[in-house]
Amino acid sequence: MLLSIRATFVLGFSAGLLLLSGCEQQKPAATTPAAPAAPAAQVRYECPMGCAGSQSSKPGKCPVCEMELVKKS
Repeated sequence: MLLSIRATFVLGFSAGLLLLSGCEQQKPAATTPAAPAAPAAQVRYECPMGCAGSQSSKPGKCPVCEMELVKKS
């Protein structure tokens, strides 16, 4: 009985050490300043029929067929 208690204690202690050794705090890697964020992609609006000259940066109607322009990224 004493042997099984010791074995349980040793196994528990060993498992605890293994868990703690994996949780050691690591030094952060040398960081470089973040690059400036790229400008947001400009939203474009186009005619769903693909009419020439219908691209716009604002919502509205197609100048050729008068359909509502749809948002494209």
